This record gives sequence, C-alpha cells and structure tokens, in this order.
Amino acid sequence: MKTLLVVLVCSLSCVGLLAQSQNTAQIQGTIQDATGAAVAGAEIKATQTATGAVRIVTAGDDGSYVLANLPVGPYRLDVSKQGF
Repeated sequence: MKTLLVVLVCSLSCVGLLAQSQNTAQIQGTIQDATGAAVAGAEIKATQTATGAVRIVTAGDDGSYVLANLPVGPYRLDVSKQGF
C-alpha cells in the first residue's frame, strides 16, 4: 500500500511539472551586424504585445542572448546598440 501511495504521489508531481512547462516560452538568438560580426552588449527588449510587459537582456560577447521563462504569447523584439 505504501509503495502504491509513493508511486501515485510521484506521478501526480510529474504531471504538475509538465503542465508548468507549457505556460512559459523562451526566445534566443545572436545579434550580428551587416558583415556577420557579433554585436556584443546589444540591448534586446521583448515586449509582449497583448499585455505590454517588457523584458530586457544584454547580448554577450558573442552576440548571443536568451529571454527565458516568458509568458506564452506574441512578442515584439527591439534591438539597440549605440553606434548602430
């Protein structure tokens, strides 16, 4: 009986984790200039168009960025860097 209870609790816990993962999204990419060179330090601003919520990250030395744990929905991306 205890084994069945443990299995049941573990199964229900896993279902909850799967449901949570479907409520978020991720946007990732690399910022490059016209020649294909990485644009380090570029600011990436993601605005959820339905709510107006804004998230901002800065590109790394290789131009890469990740916007993780975003609410699911449509986004507008704006990228800026002084001199561009």
